[in-house]
Amino acid sequence: MRLQPLNAPWLDSHAHLDDPDEPPSRLHDALQRLVDAGWPGALTAGYGPERLARSRELAQRWPMLRRAVGMHPEYLARLPDDAARVRAQDALIAELGHPSVVALGEIGLDRRYKEVWPLPQQIAYLEAGLRLAQASGLPVVLHLVGWYGHALAALRRVGVPHGGAVHRWSGPLELVPAFEALGLGVAMALEPRENPEKRRQLAQTIAADKLLLETDWPFRNLRYDDAVHQMAALGAQVAEWRAEPVEALQIRLAENARRLYHLAPAQR
Repeated sequence: MRLQPLNAPWLDSHAHLDDPDEPPSRLHDALQRLVDAGWPGALTAGYGPERLARSRELAQRWPMLRRAVGMHPEYLARLPDDAARVRAQDALIAELGHPSVVALGEIGLDRRYKEVWPLPQQIAYLEAGLRLAQASGLPVVLHLVGWYGHALAALRRVGVPHGGAVHRWSGPLELVPAFEALGLGVAMALEPRENPEKRRQLAQTIAADKLLLETDWPFRNLRYDDAVHQMAALGAQVAEWRAEPVEALQIRLAENARRLYHLAPAQR
């Protein structure tokens, strides 16, 4: 008989807890409820330099949080010129020495912004981020929407010696092993628009030691603690699809996140 999910909420391998539209009091209340339930923590992923201060303050207040700092391709697409992008990159570099920073990202490619942020420019900034991760000894958090072949070529060209993960995978199932072969994890997200059959196939495709779960929060109609509990329900479904005990899967996914993102166990 399949085990029920553990009472303690699952580790969240990717969220945006620094979202400026989330009232701080509501977020802190949600985090306290999770901590009281034995929550192991989360990786809060960078979007752009304007949010660095908030993510730093969160990690200082909540030691079970770790940070990734990056330059999301959507963020870069919205900047007015390359001078602004260079300033953003400088701000990211200045943040890398902070002890709560354990990964570089999000960085990546996003075909949706090709008209305002052409592919060659996106590739240049992706490769710059990969080189920076190499030099800093950090794993990467990759945002990839379309252009998967271009992303693989860049990853192979520059290298990802410290690993990392592709968050919120939405690409073809047959490409998953190519990213795994580079030492990268592949994350399933709390994504209500995902085709249920494709989600089942993805859960069965990702290698056991590369699988991650994430909320990719925020959702405007969902408190963060509710999102984590919904992710736990997704975890139970993934365990069923993979014919694994829920308890064992929960433990292994936390181990995967800690290994792929070089996370030390949270100190309480």
